[in-house]
Amino acid sequence: MTALTLLSAAVSASAPFLLFPYIDDVARMYITMVLCCWLAGSMASIGARPRLYIGYVALFSLGVLAGWLRTGGTYATPITIMMVLYALILVGFAKNFAFQINEAIAIRFENQDLLIRLSQARTEAEAANDAKSRFLAVASHDLRQPLHAVSLLNGMLSRPQTPERMREVTAQMDRALSTLEQLFSSILDFSKIEADKVIPVLAWVDLQAIFDQLAASFSARAQEKGLALTFQSPNLILHTDPQLFTRILSNLIDNAIKFTESGKVTVHAELQDGGIVLCVSDTGPGIAGNLQREIFQEYFQGVAGQAAHGLGLGLAIVRRLLTLLDLEISVADNRPRGSRFQIAVPATKVRVGTDISDAAVDERNDFLDLTGFFVVYIDDDQFSRDAVQLLLTDWGCEVVVAQSADEAVTLIGAARCPDAVVSDYSLQDGAKGVEAIEALRSHYGEIAAAILTGESDEIQQQLAIDLEYPVLKKPVSAHELRALLEVFKSLE
Repeated sequence: MTALTLLSAAVSASAPFLLFPYIDDVARMYITMVLCCWLAGSMASIGARPRLYIGYVALFSLGVLAGWLRTGGTYATPITIMMVLYALILVGFAKNFAFQINEAIAIRFENQDLLIRLSQARTEAEAANDAKSRFLAVASHDLRQPLHAVSLLNGMLSRPQTPERMREVTAQMDRALSTLEQLFSSILDFSKIEADKVIPVLAWVDLQAIFDQLAASFSARAQEKGLALTFQSPNLILHTDPQLFTRILSNLIDNAIKFTESGKVTVHAELQDGGIVLCVSDTGPGIAGNLQREIFQEYFQGVAGQAAHGLGLGLAIVRRLLTLLDLEISVADNRPRGSRFQIAVPATKVRVGTDISDAAVDERNDFLDLTGFFVVYIDDDQFSRDAVQLLLTDWGCEVVVAQSADEAVTLIGAARCPDAVVSDYSLQDGAKGVEAIEALRSHYGEIAAAILTGESDEIQQQLAIDLEYPVLKKPVSAHELRALLEVFKSLE
């Protein structure tokens, strides 16, 4: 486009240069006016590209000026001056025109984006309303059912009953209250996830240990329904949050047992491309293909007309927790019948074997380098100071340990400034670590700081609220201390 536009300008501009010597001034004037109108009109087609338009105007104007200067007539000089001024005016208009065009295009795309976002927000709002409607419909039934049962059974307790009858009534009340507790627990758990109150704590964990725990929890329920519950796994360790991962598998196994009337429930892990695929399969009624995505929505229940099956939050919680752990889940048919839920765990989160300590050492290779990081540690206990000094020195840190802020200032001197200070909360002679940190900050400015404490849980919680820096509970592991220092260094 650029080449053709400039070629067009050059061809058009050659006409005055070639023709003006052979016509009179009046004809030249008319032709010049036509060409000026032509030049102004071209702004509509190429003015949105200022640089191209400037080149077009320059070539066009030079052709007209060359034609007038070649004639050497009376009007050559004033026409030349007017053409230069006219070209400058056109260039100024073109820049403003381009700005308006670009702004209009930007506004158009912004409006389109706003319409798309508005449509998405409307769709999400409608989906949320539908979910709430489903929740209210389910809750009004499922929450009332156990309450209704407890109310009726409580009425029986107001009259004399035989010991056998009392045991039966008590057992039924216990089942009803247990169901009610599960329903409320699901709501509370989901609300915590929605409010971002669940923070994964990653560690290396033996997969077989999780399977053993789940087997102990669900074997009795499976036996009551006459189901075979089996766990199969090679020797593997996973890098995950053990509590959240156990909760995910618990929800899947609970659903499998709940909806399977005969046959078996199998939990097994298969090595695949260096990672694993963890499957929970059953021989239940299966899940229709058109519902295999919807079952992970909040308050959705794929099996209608079955009481005491929960509020439809189990798989929604599974999906949210897997997102927190950066994992994915899929569902498929379990041939010849039933359902199969599959969790893909990448190779970076899997180690073959059962030695968790080796995996922790391997993970250490991904740690941030702390070489030269200057840390001050304040503690009135000599053994703690010596242990921390050895540990931080092993990590490559520059370390000053002291039992008070005054001693730390003396050891540091005025020439250096610490990168971080870590202090015990309770120091000698009733002094507090908070005061020691503030004293160091008064000498060296804002320093990253943290408090270690062995005080009661209530005091620790209050400190965590009151203080502007982290509070770690003793005993603090080397992993926790290193993670803290790495955060401090990353903030430099």
